[in-house]
Amino acid sequence: MHNKNIWLYLKFPLLALESVLIYQSELSSDKPLAIISSHKNVRRIVCCNDASKQWGVEPELSLTTSLAICPDLVTFTENYSQEKLLLQQLALIAYRFSPEVIIDTAGLWLEISSCEHLFNGYENLLKQLHEQLLQQKINVVNGIGKNPLAAKLTCSDEFQKTVPKKCEIHSNLMATRLDNLPSTPKQQRSFKQLGLNTIQDLLKLPRCALSQRFDQVLMDTLGLLVGEKTFTGDRFKPPQSFYNEVQNPQGLYSKESLLFPMRTLLQQFCQYLAVLQCHSLQLEWTFEPLLGKHQKIILSLSGSNNSWSNFLNLSRLKLERIDLPQSIERISLSSNKFIDMPDLNVDLFNNQFDLNKEEKGLIDNLSARLGLEALSKLIISNEYLPEKASTLEPIHQNLDSKYIISKSYKPIWLLAEPSPAKWYKKQLYWGKPLKILSGPERLCGNWWQSEQKRDYYLVSDSEGSRYWIFRELLSNQWFVHGVFA
Repeated sequence: MHNKNIWLYLKFPLLALESVLIYQSELSSDKPLAIISSHKNVRRIVCCNDASKQWGVEPELSLTTSLAICPDLVTFTENYSQEKLLLQQLALIAYRFSPEVIIDTAGLWLEISSCEHLFNGYENLLKQLHEQLLQQKINVVNGIGKNPLAAKLTCSDEFQKTVPKKCEIHSNLMATRLDNLPSTPKQQRSFKQLGLNTIQDLLKLPRCALSQRFDQVLMDTLGLLVGEKTFTGDRFKPPQSFYNEVQNPQGLYSKESLLFPMRTLLQQFCQYLAVLQCHSLQLEWTFEPLLGKHQKIILSLSGSNNSWSNFLNLSRLKLERIDLPQSIERISLSSNKFIDMPDLNVDLFNNQFDLNKEEKGLIDNLSARLGLEALSKLIISNEYLPEKASTLEPIHQNLDSKYIISKSYKPIWLLAEPSPAKWYKKQLYWGKPLKILSGPERLCGNWWQSEQKRDYYLVSDSEGSRYWIFRELLSNQWFVHGVFA
């Protein structure tokens, strides 16, 4: 089956509640939970979980009545900014399944007909998308239609895992009750007076007769529904920088209690990096108390991986080094420094290699523990004289240093000053006898300066320790210059 213009609508019926619970580690879904909102000085239930519904709590019920029938009900005030942030995060997940995503007030639209072959069929697409959302502990139902509005109106009470046939999509829309159609209370009363119950009943009437009885807004809605008008919702594009936050009005009183919301924020951040196909070079944490100054943590990264667990471990190390206020009300995570994911192709004939992930991970850990200013890196140059060929420089976290593989035996770390050795009766000594293993290898910089001509040898002692030693040609004196590991 090849349906054109197949739109999927994802509805999140518990979005208001889940936008709060996603950052709460101590709350169990077995407890009766609800979101409340105030209207005309009356606080009412916006949404609630199954545990509260078993007690008779339901949306639109007043808080007073709800607490009377369910004294153990745990309530939270609706937080629109948290809902918006969660929707943005869910849009990032959806964007991995369709390049055309539109954000609604409590749901998402995806155009999926262009992605059928990419996922080897609609069933695979829907299955993988559903699994991704369940991993986020998000309740979701869906609807499928030939246009965005039709998909939303036909949204069912469960997640459909197959795309119906074209005729079924049409019949599902026609059977949709007019209660679901965006309209005013006055228009709903008119529908009932005219004996109209479904979309099909309404569309059977001549369009000119409908335009005389109903306003232009409803006529435009019908135009969208039958495909005569184009849906103009803004298409979602991943932002070029990341920001997310979590609020806890009750306050978090220990560093350990900060780790759960930090973990959730980092998991969402890694999803963002996966969509953009990039690595992060820097994270910034902000911890805001109810009263007093906020604290910041800036975490510099090598850009070697996108592991949330690694980011959390590094953040924990940084967290141990600072003092926080007694109670933290808001935690935010931001990042705007990225690099593209590296090309995994390896050039087998190149004599250079990049630092591997383990080495970069070590640098990240040392930076988090000691601070970036405490680290240096070894720079290898093309100078012939060994003491001039390596220098220490401050380390930079966009670490792309490459090391040239040398065919000669040279220790990276040299003695601060060459240490004199002795040649006596055809035997070399440096505190104890040394045996020459290989050499000489002549090294000289500035050939016109004869005192810089040296013959280098690889030597060892009776215990197997190896040394790098040279004979200065002009003075015929011997010196130990380096020790091998």
